[in-house]
Amino acid sequence: MLKEMLGVRAGILADLHADHEEVAGLMERILEAHGHSPRNELFKEMKAKLLAHAQAEAEVLYRRMEKSKDDSTRQFAYEGEVEHELVEELLDELGKGRNKESEPWTARFTVLKELVEHHVSEEESEGFADARREFDGETLEKLGAQFQKEKEKLL
Repeated sequence: MLKEMLGVRAGILADLHADHEEVAGLMERILEAHGHSPRNELFKEMKAKLLAHAQAEAEVLYRRMEKSKDDSTRQFAYEGEVEHELVEELLDELGKGRNKESEPWTARFTVLKELVEHHVSEEESEGFADARREFDGETLEKLGAQFQKEKEKLL
């Protein structure tokens, strides 16, 4: 009920929320996993999903938001792009780490997790509100279909 009131169930916003939940779950599983192999496999899965999500989101949603007449909508989209760049850099560094159980790797992964959580928190409050102001329900539905198609290409 609350999600419907907040407009989370509208097209692309519902898709983004579902991806956020999935990636958060994978991140928790990575931190709870013991042994290099389990962590490495979970990390590969999480990285692929997170990168596809970020790239599809930027292509389908942020590009349109950057053209908005509303200053806060444009600012949100540009900040989101920067956060995506930082996430990609950390993912690359983490992917190169040989010992995914080491304390330095775990510390870096924890910073990535916190960055993603911050991004998601802002996106699901400010960003979703901006998107609901910027686009009607039908457009959000169309963007959702485009987002899914773009994500499938990337995966």
